[in-house]
Amino acid sequence: MGLAQTQDILAQLYTNTEFRERFFANPETVGAELGLSCDEAQKLAQLSAQEVNIFANSLKWKRLGEVRGLLPRTARVLGKNFTALFWRYAQTHLPKGIKKHREDAIAFANFITRVAQAEDIAPPWIADLVRYEKTWLLAYEPTSRLNVCWFRYPIGIGSLDAMKPKPTIAIWFRFSERLQLRHIVRSL
Repeated sequence: MGLAQTQDILAQLYTNTEFRERFFANPETVGAELGLSCDEAQKLAQLSAQEVNIFANSLKWKRLGEVRGLLPRTARVLGKNFTALFWRYAQTHLPKGIKKHREDAIAFANFITRVAQAEDIAPPWIADLVRYEKTWLLAYEPTSRLNVCWFRYPIGIGSLDAMKPKPTIAIWFRFSERLQLRHIVRSL
């Protein structure tokens, strides 16, 4: 087993709960699926399952902290539901790439929007708030010049408490990659 293969398997053990449970329940079978010899699978199985779980949880908590920082209003409004939703989301999605925290926050925002619609999560304007924060993340990219979103609620202005429906438009723009991002929000 080469270094790259070892790193890939360890990454899966630390980030994929289902894989981790399957591996520690039957290392030889899962190892064979990965192309490992019986000895190689046994060597990996000598890792402490408890320590692997502790490290895996610390990685998820770190991800949660990063995403919470990128979606601060959504985190504040959802409270404990934000964390519960993130644990559900983290079971199915693992970010990759250079800007993985930003991509993780955007994918989590999409997840919240889907779950909020399917499960009727309160407050009723949470989908608008999530879309507003997600659009901020998308607009902040230097190559982004213009983003326009319509909302049913007055997102982005004033208090988030006791909002009543009021059509609102938000516009993010910059004239070149080097210029500062501008933002306008208007309720109609």
